[in-house]
Amino acid sequence: MAGLLVILPAGLAPPPLPEGVKVRTCAASGEVAAALRQAGGDVVLCVDGLPDAEMIAGAVRTVEATVILVEPGPWDGETHSPVSAACAGVIAGFGIAGVSAAVALLLDG
Repeated sequence: MAGLLVILPAGLAPPPLPEGVKVRTCAASGEVAAALRQAGGDVVLCVDGLPDAEMIAGAVRTVEATVILVEPGPWDGETHSPVSAACAGVIAGFGIAGVSAAVALLLDG
């Protein structure tokens, strides 16, 4: 799949990823929104610890790509999350390995 983008919080190292998968680190919610608007394909999104979830969720809603949210820690699937509500799916509780799982899902899907 051409243009698969992984967006991670600054300081979080990505797992090993297949060739051609782009990684962008963001230190602020505005950077995440800009990266989403510039994505040329599907997106794996990890915004753990970034503020302004409403801004990020709004940006997710504007892209036509499939966006999968990765929550490194556990999530009960019920606690309100504007970002998870805007995404096509959520992978939670697997740490950074969740990024690899989301990439594999998008590449195989």
